[in-house]
Amino acid sequence: MSHGLSIIVAATLLVTILAAQNPPASTGSGASTVTVTDQDSGKTIELARGATLVVELSSNPSTGYSWAVKGDPAPLKLLSSDYLQPNQSRAIGAPSMQQFRLGATAPAASALKLVYRRPWEKDVAPAKIFTLNVNVRQNMLYLEKALPLYGVIPNCQNRNE
Repeated sequence: MSHGLSIIVAATLLVTILAAQNPPASTGSGASTVTVTDQDSGKTIELARGATLVVELSSNPSTGYSWAVKGDPAPLKLLSSDYLQPNQSRAIGAPSMQQFRLGATAPAASALKLVYRRPWEKDVAPAKIFTLNVNVRQNMLYLEKALPLYGVIPNCQNRNE
């Protein structure tokens, strides 16, 4: 391989690696969504920056209880909170699901905590607590695409070819 071509290949590899270190956050339909439920409490998950975390927890708002995010969930950002009624039951007082959608905004770790309580009961311990350790990492899709290019570098070191 000629010396000029070796420099071009090395420069292209360098630009690709630098772009992989700071890719734009995913905002389109290609962003991943991870859903967790009551059974996932206490677990640790990994999300890519730009991904959406959906937390679906059993709830019964007719009792006065509701789930609420406790503290600052950064690097997660609360996008929405809704009640989902099961299709099979629309009866008053029937259990439902409370859904939280959180966006992963930056690479960092978070200890997400949600509490199930009656909002007006200030000095009463929550009836339930949901915790989730979340590690938001840089979106590695770009770096994974760049890794096969590393195979080119050893060939560039031998200028006698």
